[in-house]
Amino acid sequence: MSCICVLGMHRSGTSCLTGIMQGLGVELGEVFTENLYNKRGNRENSRIVILNDAVLNTNKGAWNRPVVVSEWTPEQAHERDSIIRELERRETVHWGFKDTRTLFTLPFWLEIIESPLFIGTYRHPHRVALSLNNRDQSPVEEGWELWRVYNERLLELAAHYGFALTDFDQPDDDYLADVLEKLIALGLDPGLAARGREFFDPALRNQADSPVDNVALPADVLSVYERLRNYHARS
Repeated sequence: MSCICVLGMHRSGTSCLTGIMQGLGVELGEVFTENLYNKRGNRENSRIVILNDAVLNTNKGAWNRPVVVSEWTPEQAHERDSIIRELERRETVHWGFKDTRTLFTLPFWLEIIESPLFIGTYRHPHRVALSLNNRDQSPVEEGWELWRVYNERLLELAAHYGFALTDFDQPDDDYLADVLEKLIALGLDPGLAARGREFFDPALRNQADSPVDNVALPADVLSVYERLRNYHARS
């Protein structure tokens, strides 16, 4: 069995990408299939989310104050190993998981997962900031800065491991074609593509109609966005 990990920031299409991936046969274990801000669920394993929060806290971080982790407790490692053993017991070729915090807790997971596969997703910083504002009432400017921190880390990992990115803001047909092509390239069954497609519902794409062309983003945020777009065009 091989592990596929979805990487990306909050409100950037990670749930959609993971749901499509699940349709192509990837075992996720017990995940949320519906919640307030994701009508088809965020496809997150609650044990993984709780554990990632705990590891970030051990490193004096949090989801909105992220740090790349370098230490964890024996109890946290034991819980991680238990989660992985449970997923590996499922009778599938691939298992996987998604939690946005994994961008920063990845060293913790790589201590035990051998040769994982990755796929990443990103979205325009203003749409992400608006979505965070809608969910958490956080200032848009703070959302831009948090977006920059997460996506600089995404670019760093993509460059290091050479994995593909997809753009959640693409037109519907382009997005689906891009995602399916990149998931199939990871070894998933092309015969299940129709099942994967069924998960995508463009009506659930939050902030999709929010205009972004005239938004005056900070220069460092805009620079990261352009680097993401260039990387995506090549991947």
